[in-house]
Amino acid sequence: MKLKDEIYNVLKWTLITFVPALILLISTLGTIYHFDTEIITLTIGAIATFLGAITGISNKNYYKGDK
Repeated sequence: MKLKDEIYNVLKWTLITFVPALILLISTLGTIYHFDTEIITLTIGAIATFLGAITGISNKNYYKGDK
């Protein structure tokens, strides 16, 4: 599977920058307002891991096609 450059770049930015910041924000707000954030942060982390695997496979296939 090969992703288009635009989709790859958005996924990469989302996974490297946005997701960790979002998890930190949710965890911090949970601490401030005394609510459990474990379920939502684990869900976001699982989805991010899945998308990271797809992105990595796409990246590998992209470079394999260049040879």
